[in-house]
Amino acid sequence: MLILRYSSLLALGVVVLFTVGCASISIQPHSESDEAHRPVKIYVAGFSTTHGTFNVDREDAELRDFKSNLRSLFQTAMVEDISRRLIPAEEAPAHGTMLGQHAWLIRGAFKRVNQGSRLLRGTIGLGAGATKLETRVQVYDLDVSDEQPFLTFSTTGGSNAEPGAITGVWTDPVTTVVGVGLGGIGNFLHGVTEDSRRTAREVTAVLSDYMFRHHWIDADKWIHPKEASAPLPPLPSSTKK
Repeated sequence: MLILRYSSLLALGVVVLFTVGCASISIQPHSESDEAHRPVKIYVAGFSTTHGTFNVDREDAELRDFKSNLRSLFQTAMVEDISRRLIPAEEAPAHGTMLGQHAWLIRGAFKRVNQGSRLLRGTIGLGAGATKLETRVQVYDLDVSDEQPFLTFSTTGGSNAEPGAITGVWTDPVTTVVGVGLGGIGNFLHGVTEDSRRTAREVTAVLSDYMFRHHWIDADKWIHPKEASAPLPPLPSSTKK
């Protein structure tokens, strides 16, 4: 009976494994110019939610609050990550011009937000009930323009491909008695919040990669972006300092 039970769970796990992808955020490059100057600061604007697709369990006022909270969460995550790993960053002011500064401005939009199922992520995992977060990002050199970006790219990814409480049984049945209740706890906590933080880290990685290829930062600050397609061609040898 026990063998039959494990066999059924194994079959379920195999099916799930072949129907899901990786649990990470990756980058889709679009355009890049060599005309940017070295920044001393980076401003981060709140990303637009106007034209995005939001598949979440909220409507009307609750949906508006969800979008506002996501916008704020993501903006804060980017400011903190860029400041910690690269150069000082802060939220872009809501009004007034920032032109003429030796700074960059990040703008963007949420393209798709899927909340997924926390229950399925926690019990089955391995991609069941997965979330999805997709954004479009534009970066502007405020020494030049706040209308024409020098760098554009998209991010895509979500949570998660980790075992849940149920699939944890067939992956390691010996430790199930101790860990079955713990196997899905992390997955219950994963979701759009974690996707936002992961996406913020990938945005930082793209900026880091650009700066490193311009010789503006040392190798210890270089972060290689997880590219979803072929990388952009190398920049010309003549770069601005």
